[in-house]
Amino acid sequence: QDSVLKMLAMGGEGDIVERLLPLNIVPLSISYEYDPCDYLKAKEFQLKRDVEEYKNTTHDDLKNMETGLFGFKGQVHFQTAACLNEKLLELDRTLSKSEFFTKISALIDKEIHRNYKIYPGNYIAHDLAAGKKQFANHYTAEDEKRFEEYIAGQIEKIDLPEKDVAFLREKLLTMYANPLSNYLAAL
Repeated sequence: QDSVLKMLAMGGEGDIVERLLPLNIVPLSISYEYDPCDYLKAKEFQLKRDVEEYKNTTHDDLKNMETGLFGFKGQVHFQTAACLNEKLLELDRTLSKSEFFTKISALIDKEIHRNYKIYPGNYIAHDLAAGKKQFANHYTAEDEKRFEEYIAGQIEKIDLPEKDVAFLREKLLTMYANPLSNYLAAL
């Protein structure tokens, strides 16, 4: 986030790069096999679509935090990138402050995305969302069956009076396909 970088670069001597170098910024990628909040996010997408001016309540936010902390994540993978100091030194220092912070944010995002661990569910979701088996060599028929059952189970957890199953499924597939899409874009 540009705003966090701006905060970190506020004090100290020199230009933005000289103030960020001592921080030794190292992007960290955290990859979850399953997002315990996926069904809550899908529900929120439908509510935002169907209810004008919908906003989460404090209770919703607390449930999201609790579910995110204690919910099932499957495998979890942590991967650090190299320190960004050399790349910071290569940036064009004549850019405006706004452009400069945007470049740094994009650099961090790219390193995070490049270091994602891609799970079978990510490949399956991408293929199901695209309607073609582009990544079928990365998963088995059993993986696909298990993932489809998982998605159906998550949709079952959603308590909406007029549940739009097709919409919710699309949102869940997109959530699980996004890490792969971001990874491919970063390469």
